Amino acid sequence: MRSRHISMSREDFDMLPLELGWKTEYSNGKAHFTPSDHVAYASVPVEPRPLYSPLPIRSVKLEDFELLNSCFAESFHDTIEYCDCDLANTHRSGKRLLKTFFSQKRGRPSEASKLAAIPDSDESRSSIAGAVLILDHKDESAMLDLLFVHPSYRKRGIATALTQAAVNHLHQLGRFRLFTRYHLGNASSRAWHAQFGFKEEPDLILARLYLAAAQQEYLRARRERHPTETEEQQLIERCERCRNQVAELESAALTEGMGGAFAAWRHQP
Repeated sequence: MRSRHISMSREDFDMLPLELGWKTEYSNGKAHFTPSDHVAYASVPVEPRPLYSPLPIRSVKLEDFELLNSCFAESFHDTIEYCDCDLANTHRSGKRLLKTFFSQKRGRPSEASKLAAIPDSDESRSSIAGAVLILDHKDESAMLDLLFVHPSYRKRGIATALTQAAVNHLHQLGRFRLFTRYHLGNASSRAWHAQFGFKEEPDLILARLYLAAAQQEYLRARRERHPTETEEQQLIERCERCRNQVAELESAALTEGMGGAFAAWRHQP
């Protein structure tokens, strides 16, 4: 994935929808789209789930390091998280992340971490199809640290199967909630987390972004088309809901401190 630079008029730029996770700027007759660093935190209850997997799933071991690193690089090199990076840079980044995972620098690795193994008869470029790496978290919960699936094995339910297997293992360990974080601009990741059941945590930065997106959508609707009375009312109500959440979180920041308003602050190690 690459940053985008598109020629357009200022008027057209002002009418663009707000893309969550992207920074948009206008200069020299062009719109410039580059990734922002906005991350959403979300969580799901740890409850037993039925498990179906198209591939065998087993626990992650330190000996899997190189296999994990290769699969990580293939999985992430064309995503917003590694926008404008080549495969070699993504590989090096994955190696650093895996080293800090196994060395416990970001927390204690959970035995609920899983990988999907590829049968020997499969001639894929990788011998694992994906993995989910879990960290023990505070208060008897856990954190989904990394989740990735090789491009050749996407759309087969592997990410869901890996996470279901991890959740079932966490339940056996007595954990009650699984937290996660994902880049706001990774639309497929956002959609998958929502489908799995993750609910975003209240966060002032995100609330302000959602308000800006709602206001921009209302402005675009008024200028570019003629919404029905019902459609316009729905847009107004969406803006009002977002505005109320911003006000609530701004109040929480004053009365409860940073942890009351910012999800990242609540999840500091």
